[in-house]
Amino acid sequence: MIRVSLHPTCNADRRFLDGIRERANIMTGRKLTLILIATAFLALTLGLLRGLSDFDLADRVTEDIVFPSRSGQITGTLLLPAASPAPPPVVLIIHGDGPQDRYSAEGYLPLINALLDAGIGVFSWDKPGVGKSEGDWRTQSMDDRASEARTAHDAVRRAAGTTVGAIGYLGFSQAGWVLPTLATDPDEDAFFVLVGGALNWQRQGAYLTRSRLQGLGWSEDAIAAEIDRQAAAEAALDDTPDEIDRIDAAARLFGVPRERAGFILRNRHADATDALRKAKAPLLALWGEDDLNVDAATNARDYVRLLLPNHPANRVEIIPGATHGLLKGWLFNYQLPQDMPWWARTAFVVLGRHAYADGAIATITGWIDKTAR
Repeated sequence: MIRVSLHPTCNADRRFLDGIRERANIMTGRKLTLILIATAFLALTLGLLRGLSDFDLADRVTEDIVFPSRSGQITGTLLLPAASPAPPPVVLIIHGDGPQDRYSAEGYLPLINALLDAGIGVFSWDKPGVGKSEGDWRTQSMDDRASEARTAHDAVRRAAGTTVGAIGYLGFSQAGWVLPTLATDPDEDAFFVLVGGALNWQRQGAYLTRSRLQGLGWSEDAIAAEIDRQAAAEAALDDTPDEIDRIDAAARLFGVPRERAGFILRNRHADATDALRKAKAPLLALWGEDDLNVDAATNARDYVRLLLPNHPANRVEIIPGATHGLLKGWLFNYQLPQDMPWWARTAFVVLGRHAYADGAIATITGWIDKTAR
């Protein structure tokens, strides 16, 4: 074997070796970079596919159900788990505020798929005047919404019969003035899950305003003065005898269309205090710790005082690091869905059910499994 020895004092030979090492290091760095890029791309692709699957209902067992209401014919969809050793419980989704369709512009789909995977059925419908439902949700009172929910319960029971078990309610935000009413005279085997509910409409409105103005950088003195001004202007609406003038004044005060102003006037004195005292059915009340719309700590204390003694299954809990809708606060904490930037919306699609705060979905499904089966 022939060995080639390069004398250490030979500068040309040293430069030759250094060049080889440098090129080798460059090639190794490039390979490592390519490997890291490929790994990140693969992880992103797998995450995207996982998230997108949570927005797909193609393989789910579904049935459209139409039922009457004071607003006209209401249309919704019943979704059931593919297989269950016993008739599964079903939750009726009670929307929050605004013109929501049965899937809330697909925002409900990750939660719906998670519930179905946990063996829990779901029935959700288009609000009056939205999607395939007749009427106008803006003409409803909270009592109207409760009546509509009862009719939906009866419609699901007639359609599904004994193929489903207990039928309960899963409500969000504004449903805090609907579910307690239903719980005072509950359907047989009914159970209730409320997310982000408020006890008093006007107190919640003041908190919402405070959060919004804090986000805009207002001082505490300026915020207090503005809340007082709005409260005085709102109280003056009661002294306006003519309904048309009152609606016009409310539209100017709240900066909304007349139809929306009429809805606010119809419901602005809503308060769930008495209903909670009389609630008989099991109820799980949840809030996100980082809620910008509802004062989680204050309302949770009220629920502990008013609701907790009424039933052994009742539970009140604040989810750490969660938003008004129980999503991860560090990514998704915005007062309105339209406030969410494109990157947060993209993250929601990529994450799917994993966009929810840790333990949020498990708390809901675990409580339903224990209470309703």
